[in-house]
Amino acid sequence: MWFIVLLPCNQYFYIMKKTQNSDNINMKNTMHKLQVFQNRYGEAFDFLICSIVTITDIALCTVTLFNEDKAYLIASNDHTLQKTWPLREKVHLFADDQNQMLTTHEANHLDIKFSASFPITDSNNIIIGSLNIFDTKERVLSAEHTIYLKKAIEQLNRWVKIKEKEQRLANQDHLFEFSDDLIGIFSIDGKFIKINPAFEKTLGWTDKEFTQSNFIDFVHPDDRQKTVNALNALIKGESIRNFTNRYITKLNTIKSIEWTSSPDLDSNQIYTIGRDVTEYVEKEKQLIQSELKFRKVFENVSGILSVFDLEGNFIDVNKAGLIASGFSKEEMRNSSIFDIIEPQRHNRIALFLKEIKKQGFANGEMEIIKKDGSQLTWYFMCSLDEDQDGNKQIFSNVIDITERKQMVDELKKAKEVAEEAYLAKSEFVANMSHEIRTPLNGIIGFTELTLATNLDETQKQYLKIINQSGISLYSIINDILDFSKMEKNQVKLDIDKIDVEEVISEAFNIVSYSVNKKGLEMLIDIDQNAPRYIWGDGMRLKQIFVNLLSNALKFTEKGEIKVYIKVLKDYGGNKMRLRFGVRDTGIGIHKDKQQEIFNEFCQEDASITKRFGGTGLGLTISNKLLALSNSALQLESEQGKGSHFFFDNDFDTETEESDMALEGIKSVLIVDDNDNNRMILRRMLEIKGIAVTEVDSGLKALLTIIEHNKFDVIIMDYHMPVMDGIETIRKIKDLNKKAPFIVLYSSSDDETLQKACVELEVDNRLVKPIRMNSMYKILSKLKNDIKTQPEKIDIAKIYSEDINYSIKILVAEDNPINMFLTKSYLNEIIPNSHIIEASNGNEAIEQYKREKPNLIFMDIRMPELNGIEATKIIRSLERDIEIPIIALTAGSLPGEKEKCVQAGMNDFLAKPLLKLTMANMLKKWIGDEKKN
Repeated sequence: MWFIVLLPCNQYFYIMKKTQNSDNINMKNTMHKLQVFQNRYGEAFDFLICSIVTITDIALCTVTLFNEDKAYLIASNDHTLQKTWPLREKVHLFADDQNQMLTTHEANHLDIKFSASFPITDSNNIIIGSLNIFDTKERVLSAEHTIYLKKAIEQLNRWVKIKEKEQRLANQDHLFEFSDDLIGIFSIDGKFIKINPAFEKTLGWTDKEFTQSNFIDFVHPDDRQKTVNALNALIKGESIRNFTNRYITKLNTIKSIEWTSSPDLDSNQIYTIGRDVTEYVEKEKQLIQSELKFRKVFENVSGILSVFDLEGNFIDVNKAGLIASGFSKEEMRNSSIFDIIEPQRHNRIALFLKEIKKQGFANGEMEIIKKDGSQLTWYFMCSLDEDQDGNKQIFSNVIDITERKQMVDELKKAKEVAEEAYLAKSEFVANMSHEIRTPLNGIIGFTELTLATNLDETQKQYLKIINQSGISLYSIINDILDFSKMEKNQVKLDIDKIDVEEVISEAFNIVSYSVNKKGLEMLIDIDQNAPRYIWGDGMRLKQIFVNLLSNALKFTEKGEIKVYIKVLKDYGGNKMRLRFGVRDTGIGIHKDKQQEIFNEFCQEDASITKRFGGTGLGLTISNKLLALSNSALQLESEQGKGSHFFFDNDFDTETEESDMALEGIKSVLIVDDNDNNRMILRRMLEIKGIAVTEVDSGLKALLTIIEHNKFDVIIMDYHMPVMDGIETIRKIKDLNKKAPFIVLYSSSDDETLQKACVELEVDNRLVKPIRMNSMYKILSKLKNDIKTQPEKIDIAKIYSEDINYSIKILVAEDNPINMFLTKSYLNEIIPNSHIIEASNGNEAIEQYKREKPNLIFMDIRMPELNGIEATKIIRSLERDIEIPIIALTAGSLPGEKEKCVQAGMNDFLAKPLLKLTMANMLKKWIGDEKKN
């Protein structure tokens, strides 16, 4: 229900909703608001009410406050009424439209004949209460009273607004006092009226010091003019925002303050708020300095720098980039990276930009087009960046690699030329090797044949020198060829089961002539736990030993050379780590030179080459061969005392039980002046459980025999001082004619020793170095009392006794000397053979068709048609039986052996030819022919 109070002047109306009882009104909060309202306006209300009552002679004048849907009486000229209707009581107002009576629910009643209400509004023109007049008699307000009441209510509203403004200021005092910003009120002439504590906190000056001075006095001298200009703008009524100037602090430092100010021209005051931006300004200053430095570096650095957006449009290019490209800065800023790249490469640029967006960086090489149309190769190193406004951009560091690329291209061409030259060199070396081997074949072969004829000692000596010189030259050629192959990584290991002792013995055999000539002791010392068989490349292992033995022989003038095998670790499961070594008593190597000797063509010093000869490749080749199985040569040496070369490697092993029982031999006497040799022999015998007595001279041997004449075997060294082995045997034979002997000798002693042994009936001899297996074989024969003559190979009779039918052998060889040598070997090895000659491939084919040989020796390099092509044709003509074709080759050209195999050849003989190797080859292939 609503009531409306109409004023007689019809100028005001007031609408109020009827009050409803509500249990959820917060009375405490409401009473607080009423008390504040009364305290704020009480005096004004009392003065106004008294004036109105006096002037209008009205019975009752009240002031009510509205809160939500209720009206509260807070002022009245009748204090009894205020007591009757205290503040805590709600005044329930409602109107009777007929008689406009104001009534209450309480017991007290007023006889009201007249009433009027005027609204009280706040600064937002919201009605917050009313001024009410009542009378107990009928009356009409005069015009004068109405005007007065209007002025009274206007004054009342002004009071409310002033009090509200004061209250707002009072409320703002808290923020004013505790704000970190500088808040103040100034007069338009620059005087401080009111400032908050932040002024003193920021600038150090006290409130009193500020208020006694003009604010311009605290401004930095350089900023005073612009500050005066800002003040003049404020005086004109303009507001200013984000105005920054500097102030001198009490500590004589400088602070930068950013201001927002607004003038109040009615009060001639300026309201302002400032913030200390010193740190920000300093950072901005540093940023500007950094930007200036960057710009200085960007423009003056010798490298090419550029900035472009994510679409590739250039934002900036430095001076170096402009000079290199030929474009101006304006031209670059109006172009993109696509404009300086050939169209066919644009898809690559798009991918490049995409990569930068995705990964944040990318590098790439690009061919750019200069303004003059020429091309440069630039290498871009790009990273994603942001400008000061947060916009994404790409920073690029560019390296002009045009010259480098040209250099690389030139190097590639030079490399190709070098490779061609290298191939030419390899071809030249191979060809020269072939050409050198051809005369060497004649020199070595015919001196070997001549040495088998009746010659006097001087002739034999000269021929032996020629033969050995040829073999030395052959060895040098092989070293150079092996090194050439290793340079091209063409050497591979051929792993197979090998007899370790056999390999070492073969290596010793190769150098035995020179060892015997120097009178050196040759020793083989194999660990008793070492395996008999290992899996490895036997040919390469022998090559390494030959190189090490040749090296030791070259630098050892007296003493001994020992090869040893030592078990370092037994992994179990037929796998061991072995050490192979060669130790000599030669000149030794200075410590400073020990690494250099492993370099190709290098020896300790130039005088070594002059004195001892050699290519300086042996150790290098050995090391490279060992590297193929992840091993390497190691060296221990002391100048003047000798050298020790060794290498370690893991091998798969196999053991073989010996079937040679030596139970019948219980005691052996060893007579040898060499301590190491006696030690090695002792270990060999003790493995078989044989008791060993050892002496170091013939005289001691005689004394031992006299005292103890029950030795099953006496092992006698031939070379001993004072009394040699033969003389000692002769004297022992005088004591015991049946004493069994084994004589140890060097191969160079063979002829002299053989005559003496025949005379003394000593049938068992062993050539040094002593092989364990050979020793066991002779002991086994002695145990069974089987007297055997030492095996002496007569190559010339290998087949003459077994083959009594004619064998046709076709020899295709264009060199007359080599042809004659080959025929000579064949006639000696197989006297009844029928030899067919051909001087080129075509003749070889015709002779094959005509004669149908049992075996063919085919030279690879021949005029008209070479051996490989001739072999292919022969293989194509064959029907049922495949004839063995043996290649005669130097094996020097890369892939030559592989080509021979592909053509259909069965085996190879390396030049220069030796009678023994040819005999073994014939045994291998003619033997099969005999079986067939």
